[in-house]
Amino acid sequence: MSELHPALAAFAAERSSAFTALVGIEFAAIERGLCTLRLPIDDKHFNSTGRVHGGVVFTLLDSAMGASAFSVLEPHESTATIECKINYTRAVTGGVLECTGKVMHAGTRTIVVDGEVWQDGVLVAKCLGTFARI
Repeated sequence: MSELHPALAAFAAERSSAFTALVGIEFAAIERGLCTLRLPIDDKHFNSTGRVHGGVVFTLLDSAMGASAFSVLEPHESTATIECKINYTRAVTGGVLECTGKVMHAGTRTIVVDGEVWQDGVLVAKCLGTFARI
């Protein structure tokens, strides 16, 4: 495997950014084109109906997918989310979520990434996103 992008190496060393730390996202693994993150559900993640807010699940996906996009960039490049389409397949009321972001295509201008969130072997959300090479 080639050397990690400097921003990704810092992420892996620190295990989070300030925002992911605020949410409670934990770094699990990173390799070229693939990132895995975890999120232990806490009281702060719930909406008014007693379920985990969809924005929390999306934040987990965007973070894992963005990190996997970073893993295929050149050291002078950065990335930003252009678009994402998400399907929520299960309401979450507690436990631990595991999320993977996997690069499906790394072009010269955009990167297409697939994301999934699982809980206890059950799919919680599925996402497809496009990230810009900057």
